[in-house]
Amino acid sequence: MEAGKYRADGQKPFDAINKNMSKKISKVDEASKQLIMDVLGEKQTKGFDIDSIYYTKNGWIVLEFLKCDSYSPYKSHPNRYWKRAFRKVISLWELTKKLEGRLFWITYEVPYKRFSIIEFLEIDLKYGVTVEKRIDTDFDGFKDWFHKLNDSAEPLW
Repeated sequence: MEAGKYRADGQKPFDAINKNMSKKISKVDEASKQLIMDVLGEKQTKGFDIDSIYYTKNGWIVLEFLKCDSYSPYKSHPNRYWKRAFRKVISLWELTKKLEGRLFWITYEVPYKRFSIIEFLEIDLKYGVTVEKRIDTDFDGFKDWFHKLNDSAEPLW
C-alpha cells in the first residue's frame, strides 16, 4: 500500500510521525457503563472504572475525578467517607503500584470554581490515605496543571 493511502476499512494507515496525536474528546460517552449495568442486572460489579490514565516520560499517571455535592472540594477527602470509598481507592492504589505510577484524586464543584488535586503517597486499608500532597486551586490553576499533564503524555510505542 502506498504511504498516505486509505486501507480497505476506510481508515488511514498508522502514521509514525503523528503517533502522539490522539483524537480530541468531543462528547461524553457513558454507553459502556450502561452496557455493564444492563449485562450485570442486579449483580454487583467486581470491577471498577478508571476516569483517565496517562503515560508520561516520568511513568504512569492515574486520575480519579469526583464531583463534590456534599462538601467543598477543599474539604472533601476519601477518608471522610472511607467505609464507602475504600474499595475504589484501594483498587486504584493497587493498580497504580503495579504500574509503578502516581495516583491523583481530583475533587471539583459545578460550576467550576474550586478544585483539589490530591496525590496519594501512602494508603492503609484500615486508616485510609495516610500520606498525600494536596493542591487546592481554582479553575485556572487546575487547567494549567491538567494541560501540563496532558502535554507530557507520550505514546507507548
